[in-house]
Order: sequence, then C-alpha cells, then structure tokens
Amino acid sequence: MTMFLLLALLAAGPVEQTGVARERPRGVIVDFAALHSDGTPVPNLAAHEVEIRIGDRLRVVRSLHRVTAAPPPEPAAPRMRPPFGTNEDVITGRRFVLIVDQESFRAGSEPLLRNAVEGLVANLTPYDASMLAALPFGGVIVPLTTDGARVRRGIDRVAGQGSRGETGSDLACRTRRFLESLEPFVIEHGSAEQPTTLVVFTAGLAAPRRDAPMAMAPGMCELVPDQFRRLAAAMSAARANVYVLVPADVAMNAAGSRESIGGGNFRGSDNPLEGIEHLEGVTGARRLPLEATGTGSLVRVARESASYYQAELVPERNEVFERSRPFSVKALRRDVTVRARPEITLRDPARHPAGTKLSVPDLLGSFEAVTDLPLRVAGFTVREAADRLRVGVAVETGDPAVTLSSVGAILIADGRVAGRWFAKDASERPLLGAIAAQPGSYTLRVAALDAAGRAGVAEEHIEVGLAQVGPLSLGSLMLGVSGPEGTRLQLLFAAEPAAIASFDIYGGAAGLRLSAAIEVARDLGGAAIVTVPLALKRTDDQRVVATGAVPLGALPPGDYVIRGVVRLEDGTTGRVVRTLRKAPR
Repeated sequence: MTMFLLLALLAAGPVEQTGVARERPRGVIVDFAALHSDGTPVPNLAAHEVEIRIGDRLRVVRSLHRVTAAPPPEPAAPRMRPPFGTNEDVITGRRFVLIVDQESFRAGSEPLLRNAVEGLVANLTPYDASMLAALPFGGVIVPLTTDGARVRRGIDRVAGQGSRGETGSDLACRTRRFLESLEPFVIEHGSAEQPTTLVVFTAGLAAPRRDAPMAMAPGMCELVPDQFRRLAAAMSAARANVYVLVPADVAMNAAGSRESIGGGNFRGSDNPLEGIEHLEGVTGARRLPLEATGTGSLVRVARESASYYQAELVPERNEVFERSRPFSVKALRRDVTVRARPEITLRDPARHPAGTKLSVPDLLGSFEAVTDLPLRVAGFTVREAADRLRVGVAVETGDPAVTLSSVGAILIADGRVAGRWFAKDASERPLLGAIAAQPGSYTLRVAALDAAGRAGVAEEHIEVGLAQVGPLSLGSLMLGVSGPEGTRLQLLFAAEPAAIASFDIYGGAAGLRLSAAIEVARDLGGAAIVTVPLALKRTDDQRVVATGAVPLGALPPGDYVIRGVVRLEDGTTGRVVRTLRKAPR
C-alpha cells in the first residue's frame, strides 16, 4: 500500500493514553538570547557555535534548542514555508512585567509611560501575558493578564510622584526604597519555568554611597552595594531578562554634571545615571530611551523577546544548585550578539523532581516548550468523500533509533480544538494518522513520549483545503522514498538519490485531457531548475494519483520549492507546493 492511499484510509479515533513517568533531566538547562544587530532573533544557531561558562568553567553543550515565544512577523512578500514543524515552532508566549519607579517621575511625565506601553501592547500576541506594578508603594496595578486593554487602562492610573527639589540624599533614599521593594517583588512574581522580560521605567537611580562621609558613619540614606547584588541574585533565580527605560532628558542633565564618578565636595555622586549603570552591570540589563513622541520605546523589547535558546549542559559531579553564580555565553559566529544574564541559579533536580506522571493529552493541553524529544511533524489535505476532508498527520523523531510509546495530535482553530487523533501503535514507521476537518487555517499540535519517558511537542501551521484547477481539485503534495514495501512518506532527506512526489487529482469528466509535472526551484517564484513529468494513475471514478521521482543527488543541501503543476487542454493551470529540505550527509 502506498503512503498516499494509507493517508486517505487512516481513521481518527481517540484511544486511552497511559501516563508515563519522565526520567530525571540528563543535564542542567540554561537559556540565553541570540540576536542580529537589528534585534531580530537568530533562528539557526548550533551547539558548536556557542561557548558557555558557569563560574570559571567552560561547560560542554550537549544540545541546543530554540524556543519560539512569539510568532514571527508576517513577511512583506510571500516566502518559502518550512518543510515541516518541529519543537522549535511551538509558540510558548511571553511574560512581560512592567515596573514603574513611581517616585522618580515627576507629575506630567505620564505620557512617556503611556506611549511606551501602547507600543508594547500593539505588539503583543494572544499567547503573551503582562503585569503592571508601581513601586515602592503602588504594588501590582494589573495582575498577569493576556488582555492588553487592561494594561492600557492600568498605566492610565499611574501618576508620577517625584520631587522637583531632589537632593543627593533624597535620590539615595528613594533608590533604596525602590530596590528594597523590587527585590521581594521579583522573588514573588518571577518564574523559574520560563524567562520573564522585566521592564523597569525609571528617571534615575543613585549609585552606592555612604551619604555621610565626613562623620565616617552610615547616613540616613546610605546605599550599599549589597542591595544591588541581592537584586541581581533574585533576578537570576527568576530568569529575568531586564530592560531599563530612561527618559532622554535624564542623560542630558547628567552629561552637564561636573562631578567625578566618586562624587564631589565630600559627598556621594548625585548623578542619576550612575545607579542605572550599576543596575545594568549587575543584572545585564539593556537601557533603552523613553521616547517623548511616538510609541516605539518597547518595540525592540518585543522583537528581541520573540525567541530564545535553551542549552542542555553535560552534568558535573559537584554541580552547585540553588546559588547564584557567574554565567556567560559567547557566540562564535560574527553576526550574532548574545544576551545572557551575568548570573545564573541552577535548579536542583532533587528538590524540583521531574517525575510527575505525564500523558500525551497533558502535553497537548499545555503551552510549554517541550524539547526533550525532538520531533518533525507535517499535515496534508486529502479528500475522503465528495464533501469531506481529512488532515493526514505524519510524525518523525529526530533520532530514527528512538521508539515512541505514545503519540497524539490535535487541530486548533481560533483557540479551540477542532479535531484529535491518538496513535494506536506509536512504534509504527512511518507514523501516520488522520483527523477530519473543514477547510480553513489550523495549528497542528503533536505530542509524543518515547520508551525512556522523554517528551516532545511540535507544531505546524497548516491550510486545509483543495486547490482548484477548472473542474478539478488537487490534494496536498507529499514527498517520500521508495522501498521494498512500496513508497513511504518522509519529511527530511539527506543521502537519498531521489524523492517520490505525489498528489491526488479529484473530479473532472471522464476523458478530460490534462498533463502534470513536478518543478524544482530555489524559491516560490523562481525558475524551475528541474522539471519532471508525472505519471497519472486512475484509482476510481473521482481520483487520479500523479506520481514522479525528483532527483536529489546533484542538489546541494538546503531548502527547495517542489511545485506540482497540472495543465488542462484549454491552458488552465493550477499547482500545489511543498518545501523539500535536503540535510548534509
């Protein structure tokens, strides 16, 4: 039986899934961001392209996975779609915590905050959650929510409480109040499960100072370095990526200061930028300007937080857990900038066991990045009857030697589950399923557990429907390889000399004359570099299968557009398209 007929015949039906205990993680997990110069995330960093140090030790990176926190922006022009979905395509959503240093802003400066929040809210996705707080006295204004309108209304309630005649001691006192309220806030509201983007709005902070140098005794507003260090440890444990938003006039006023870095006239420095620079140094924060006009202040934050990398490190015998330690990541590729917290707190697996029972339905219902088990998934439209469609589901593991124990899939449309399938025998190769669906846009979400208890979740965005060519309609183009048992579906190619391309042609009157061919191109609108005629085989009164071999041997590794083109006798033409990926051998 060919792969194409198998997809059309597979029935979708739930079967009971037993829980499988996940084994203890094989290594500690650390995260960081890899960015281009314009702030867009790097999509294809490899494990051998990074160096990671914890303390003074260079660590061995066992694996590296990209986590997609927000969907990429729509391209200006149509582009080649990925050949399949992977674990890296799962959109996990982001956590934004917006904190206003209320005492640093004077009354009348509120439009700066509102404009910045408006720019961020406009770039949020339905997956993102945001929180708004005013410290040290206002507390949480808006709890964590996916409703951007609530955040807009919340920032309207925040008012500046700064003083116009602020002295150096006043600056130190309010900085200490802010830091003393920020540390417990981060401890309470941080998340060790996923990174948090923490945005601090401030119009100036004091650097550490004695405040009473003449008497050599602590002054009322003494600000000690340990307050900054404790905050850095809290940020590390909370996996907080920090941005500091500062009005432009603060920098201009500070530039006119005649003080040295140690202050002047036996006083501590009154420069409001020095404390911000100190905060940047201990937390790895990035400073951005608060724009007086427009809403672009946080646009870069939204862009940079769209994805991040998780690296699994080979464990060491004397690993130090639950304590903040120096952390650094270096990219070996020239065009990549790494953003990582300067300190990291590793979680002890013994105190945070991962042995809870997980099942495929549990994984399908979550929105976490689950990358222990690498997966490749793809969906295909096939017609079951004249008025019914099915989505064929194909599942592959990153390692062909892995044995799957449990696999399931759901179709999601408008936030609702539109269909589901669970494999009766997850060990089958290739693993295929089918889900009934109406035409439309869907997210295909697949979850799997292997025999060792490792879990993986992968997603692909699919369009369900048939392409029309005059009186005919075309099913999805599928790619596979030929073997002793017939043609089987395959998602990734490497050393294979050819790929077998096939799609169904439905409808049309008997005797309708047509021709079909496969074209191979480098991009969607590019000229064909290979054209192969297709054989047409009628299977029944309403279905013809078009099949042909795509030569791969001479093609260098990369992505290629495979176009299945049907041309009728009157010149009417239609096509179906799929991306083929050839990996290095």
